[in-house]
Amino acid sequence: MKLPRIVRKIGRAVIRSTPLLRRQLLYSTDYRVLSGVDEAKRAATSSGGWLAARTVTRQQRAYRGLIAAMKRGEPRLDFKVAAEAVDATGIANPRLLEVGCGSGYYSEVFATLLPGRLRYTGIDYSDAMIARARAHYPSAAFEVADATRLPYADGAFDIVFNGVSLMHTIDYQAAVREAARVASRYCIFHTVPVFDEYSTTYLRKYAYGAPVVEIVFSKQEFMSLCRAAGMRLEREWPSIPYDVHEVTGHHSTTKTYLFAAR
Repeated sequence: MKLPRIVRKIGRAVIRSTPLLRRQLLYSTDYRVLSGVDEAKRAATSSGGWLAARTVTRQQRAYRGLIAAMKRGEPRLDFKVAAEAVDATGIANPRLLEVGCGSGYYSEVFATLLPGRLRYTGIDYSDAMIARARAHYPSAAFEVADATRLPYADGAFDIVFNGVSLMHTIDYQAAVREAARVASRYCIFHTVPVFDEYSTTYLRKYAYGAPVVEIVFSKQEFMSLCRAAGMRLEREWPSIPYDVHEVTGHHSTTKTYLFAAR
């Protein structure tokens, strides 16, 4: 039985006004601006964040409905954009590395939207994430690895796909350089949060109930970093809305970028 609208409204208000409830029940909450990279490093070191098994379970639960909707022919915008960016490379059956694959859900996104059209490998620095990915997607290849020190040879993959993990990588400069090194053809940085006219900002928030560090990038800095790594921008797409104006005082959005790596 569907609850009356006023009851649902009151319930949402109670959740949002109660720190313990909102952190446990909402997927992204309690943002705070950090002073810079040093505070971000301390915050990242002091929290279990993405390494906790509980965070993995909650992330997978959050995407369960989105995966089901995709399989009904109703993919969310970011899923559609990811598949379109891979397709835009024009490579038949590319070797694709996903950096920061989390619980592995993008292996299912690609298998559904680009069936049989790529050879997928996913890596994440979290043992708990990789354990869950292997358990749920046994036919895909997953490895524990660090985005800033990828254990692969130069040009080992046709495409390196960074799907929403760059924003959680404190040493994002090294992660960009490593993506460019390992990619023989293209790098895709997917759903990157950017400011058009503001500096790169470090935030602390609760994601799936766990404290994590998040980065919203200066678009100009991000583009300069990619150019310095030897990449050339070919296309960009708007992705799902993401505006941190309420906490930073500056409007942000997300973009997916396709770079030629060589």
